[in-house]
Amino acid sequence: METRWRFFVVEALKSLRGNFATTIAAVVTVLVVMFIAGIGIALGSYVYNYSNKVRDDVTIRAYLKDAATPRQIAEIQRTITETPGVAEGSLQFISKDDAILRLQKQLGEDSELLKLTLGNPLPASFEFKADNPDQTAAVAAAIAGLPGLDPPQAGLPNPDYGAGKADRVLKTAGTITLVLLGMGVVLAIAAVLLIGNTIRLSIFARRREVEVMKLVGATNWFVRLPFMIEGMVCGVAGAGLAAILLALSYQTLLADRVQSSMTAGGGPSAIAFPLLVFLLLVAGLGIGALGSGLTMRRFLRV
Repeated sequence: METRWRFFVVEALKSLRGNFATTIAAVVTVLVVMFIAGIGIALGSYVYNYSNKVRDDVTIRAYLKDAATPRQIAEIQRTITETPGVAEGSLQFISKDDAILRLQKQLGEDSELLKLTLGNPLPASFEFKADNPDQTAAVAAAIAGLPGLDPPQAGLPNPDYGAGKADRVLKTAGTITLVLLGMGVVLAIAAVLLIGNTIRLSIFARRREVEVMKLVGATNWFVRLPFMIEGMVCGVAGAGLAAILLALSYQTLLADRVQSSMTAGGGPSAIAFPLLVFLLLVAGLGIGALGSGLTMRRFLRV
């Protein structure tokens, strides 16, 4: 068995050396495909995690009238607590004083501007979340119009959950993911075709040998395996070089910026780099095997 596998590997390496120019072209194509795929996977995983974080962080805010009575406030609280879909333990009352203190913390040095305002213009509010972020709109609608809530105004709904911003973020994330997926599919097809062309040249140069092997009883897999190994070597080589380029690019250009933006404040993160390298190598292996396997089919009909 070991001798047979050595034979397959040696034959594949001989063929790669014999078609050096097309081998280099195939490896470079896989390199480009895997490099762009690596960027796409990293960016796509970050976008996916970010969109999930946006969904999970959606908070419904029900703003109270300044003239709301304690009885109305208690009734609003009871209604929110009993509304189906409200996440248990998420309800929080934000007083006017708490609201202004929160705003001061957000503004930081600019909070001095608040001292120029007359009084506290911010309303008290209830903040809560939905069990399922997709039910946020329905939960907010169930609370709307309760006595003691500020009436909604143009551009200022009440309750408010930032629907416009959340929808824009999720739509943008979905668009980016689809674009990256489309690019990856097109480039993967190009890589499969070029590897297939490399294998086709190798088979054409050895077509008489393949015919003789088939006539003396060699199985399809015995004939196919050296060529598949050839394609897989091209795929793994291209993926390995792409991983090296990604590592260099990340370390020299993106490490500080990406790491700070992904981890600041417990923000979303992209896929772990070792896992990304593993996925690229597996994808390169698969592309190489697919390209050579599809090409061999027509030459095995002897």
